Amino acid sequence: MVVLSLFHAVHENNLILGAVGVSLLGLLCRALMMIQLKFQSQFPKELHLVGEKPGKRVFSVATRLMFYFNCSKLYRDVWNNFSKKGLPVLVPTLGTRREVFLPHSSIKWLLSQPSTVLGMWDAFSEMFQIGHSLGHEKYMLKTWAVDTSRHVLTQDLEGFLEPVRQELELAIDSLLGQDQQNWTSLDLFETIRRIVNQAGSRFVVGAPLCRDKDYLTAGVGAIDDIITCAGAVGFFPQFLRPLVGLFTRKRTDNMLKVLETHYDPVLQERFAHIRANPADRTHDPNDLLQRMLRDAQRGCPDELDTPTMTRRILMAKLGFIYQVGFACSNLVRNILESDSEYSTISSLREEAAKIRAECGSLPVDPLTGSKVWTRKIVARMVCADSVMRETLRVDAFPTRALIRQVMVDGLHTDTGLPLPKGALVSVVSQPMHIDPELWSDPLQFDPYRFLKLRNETAGHDLSNVKTGTALNNMLGEVTDGYNQGGKNWSPHAFLSTSNLLIFGRGRYSCPGRFLVDFQMKMLIAYLFTQYDVKLAEDNPPKRRAGEGWLMEFIFPPKGVKMLVKRRKA
Repeated sequence: MVVLSLFHAVHENNLILGAVGVSLLGLLCRALMMIQLKFQSQFPKELHLVGEKPGKRVFSVATRLMFYFNCSKLYRDVWNNFSKKGLPVLVPTLGTRREVFLPHSSIKWLLSQPSTVLGMWDAFSEMFQIGHSLGHEKYMLKTWAVDTSRHVLTQDLEGFLEPVRQELELAIDSLLGQDQQNWTSLDLFETIRRIVNQAGSRFVVGAPLCRDKDYLTAGVGAIDDIITCAGAVGFFPQFLRPLVGLFTRKRTDNMLKVLETHYDPVLQERFAHIRANPADRTHDPNDLLQRMLRDAQRGCPDELDTPTMTRRILMAKLGFIYQVGFACSNLVRNILESDSEYSTISSLREEAAKIRAECGSLPVDPLTGSKVWTRKIVARMVCADSVMRETLRVDAFPTRALIRQVMVDGLHTDTGLPLPKGALVSVVSQPMHIDPELWSDPLQFDPYRFLKLRNETAGHDLSNVKTGTALNNMLGEVTDGYNQGGKNWSPHAFLSTSNLLIFGRGRYSCPGRFLVDFQMKMLIAYLFTQYDVKLAEDNPPKRRAGEGWLMEFIFPPKGVKMLVKRRKA
């Protein structure tokens, strides 16, 4: 817990505790470096150590500390001096870990390896230490629930969207209020996170549990505890982790018991329904939990109990809600900060109004129960799509991607580099997203960046578009021309895994992006058409792209206030 306490102290600007923590961390790093020489897999001598002179085999304390206090510089070094040059490099990460960062030229090779050679879930298990926080590695390594989620998200998602839309709008109205005369001040991050939590919980567990404030708070708290446990346990070498885990999981156990009290009545009712209707799904509740229970009934009946399903649901919430709250908070903040220069809000309102007007004469989709929220219609919201993708470019929460663990002996990369069994490999991503050689004015948030890029191939020159009025004068031509024959896909679309590495790539790319696409566009369309929203004048200074690192993650800024007022009809 020393390292986590340290970061909490530094993050809260407690300089005295931070200074003491730095000293303790320095001593720990020195001790752990000695341990790593004995217990860690040996890497090939030709593999360079980032931040160190050629030939050196052990990271200095200064380089190790850089991961904690200046990881942005460390990863820029990886990108500029190694990845861009087609070279792998060894990087110090949490605790005693030394990980191989492959160059982007090796991505095709990495993705071609089967999971028995390079394991994604095995790597996640090491990163999250689920065996210590939830009591068993099966919640990460036994992936039947992930398969259920993937099927829903890629095959059946539209049938789940109308309840999500209803819940999101209900949450917005409840938290932002109905006052049309006076501005209300709200914490931007906490408000948006609560909205996303409630709407996402509707998808996962259904109503009315998704509206229970105590349940929502407990769910976020439990995930926070899992992340804390991952950092604390992962900081230490393998032989010490069971001991550290005994101390760090106590709070997680307490939060899990709280969640079990919320889930048990729901689960007992669902279990009874399944027993009474083992093959008839006609009256099944329409949420992810019910799909998980049905799949468990068929393939893992031993998991149909409250403690096990509580942990399964929590893992689903980690994927569908936790990081989405960060992304949506950044999205709203970027829209508000860019509005004075780009008329971003006006553009989004006009696009939403245009789509709704065009859909007004359409029949209600029998699958979704909606005229608007279908894949085909949502794909036409290209302005919102561009703002969303630009937000992920400048404010990505994870800063590297494609993490895998070597599962076999004798593995060599496409360049011939031998990789020891058990090693973690990945590729750095965030420095690529703000590289001036790849992006014009990369530190500037341009809400129309990807709209311009996606229309270059269509012959539309949007290079000088900087206002909502100018954009919307062209929007009809752009979207109609781009969607003829259903050709509404672009490598610059939000859902694309090209160019950016936010969602991974290949057959294991994140299926949750399909739900996030709808959630973000629903949020934008309702929030800005029903409310006037602006930033408070006494907010912290505007943050530039690439700022806000805490170790290797980029968190939304704290203390940002937004002012909201219901728009008059």
